Amino acid sequence: MQDPQRYQQVNNLQNRDLEDILKEYPLEWKQKNARIMDIGCGDGSATTCLWTKYIPEKFMTIIGSDKSQACVNFAKANYENERIKFITLNIEDEIPSELKGCFDHVVSNYMFMWVQQQEKAFSNIYKMLAKDGNCLLIFLATCNIYDNYIKLSRTSKWNPYLKDVKTKFISPYHESQDPKTEITSLMKNIGFRDINIRVQNRWFDFVRGIEEFKDMMKSFNPFDGLEDKWEEFTEDYVKLDPNAGTFVYKLLVVSGKK
Repeated sequence: MQDPQRYQQVNNLQNRDLEDILKEYPLEWKQKNARIMDIGCGDGSATTCLWTKYIPEKFMTIIGSDKSQACVNFAKANYENERIKFITLNIEDEIPSELKGCFDHVVSNYMFMWVQQQEKAFSNIYKMLAKDGNCLLIFLATCNIYDNYIKLSRTSKWNPYLKDVKTKFISPYHESQDPKTEITSLMKNIGFRDINIRVQNRWFDFVRGIEEFKDMMKSFNPFDGLEDKWEEFTEDYVKLDPNAGTFVYKLLVVSGKK
C-alpha cells in the first residue's frame, strides 16, 4: 500500500471485522507488560485505536510494522508515542535478530492474504514469539473481488496490467478446498501448538456503495500502470459485477501458541 491517507478513509470493512473478532475471540492476553507486534499495520490507526481497546491496559509496547515505507512514515507522523512505535518490516524476509523471541503476542489484520510465502511468514512469526507467546491473524481466504479480477485478467484489454494477478493480489487460499487443514498442517510443522482456525462466511455493504469500493481498491492497488486507467478499469469491473458495492467473502481467524 502506497496511499495510507486514502486507505484510512475507506477501511470501514477491515475495522469492523477486527472489532467483531476481538469482541468474540478468547485470546489469552498477557495481563501486564505485554510486548506486541502488529504485522501489516498500514496507516497505523488500527494499531493505535483498535488493538489497544482490547488488550490489557498495562502493556509494555506495541510495534506496528509494514513493508511500505510510506505507511510507516504516515503512522509515525500521526500515531507514534512512548509505547507505540512503527518500523519497516517485510514478514517474508529474514527477521532481524533483535526481534527474535521478543513478543508475547504477534497480531495482524487483513494482511496475510497478501503473503505468497506463507510458510516463511508463519515461521517468522514463530521466531518473533517468546516462549508461550501467541498469535492472532485475521485475513481473507476468498472473496468475490478475487473472482472478478481473475475474469478481467483473462481479457485482452486488462491482461497486460493484471498478468501477475495470482501472485500480486489473490489470497493463497482462494482456491483451497480446505484452508483450515492446510494452515493447521503448516503451523504444526513449524512448531505451533494450541492451534485454532475459524473460517467465517461474511458480507459487507460499503457505506458509499460502489464509489467507496473503488476508493478502497485504489488505496492498495498493486498493479503498475493500472492507476492511470483506474476510472476505465473500475467501470469495466462494475459492468462485470453490478453488485460491486457488496463484498462477499470467507474470513480466516488463525491463532496458535509457541
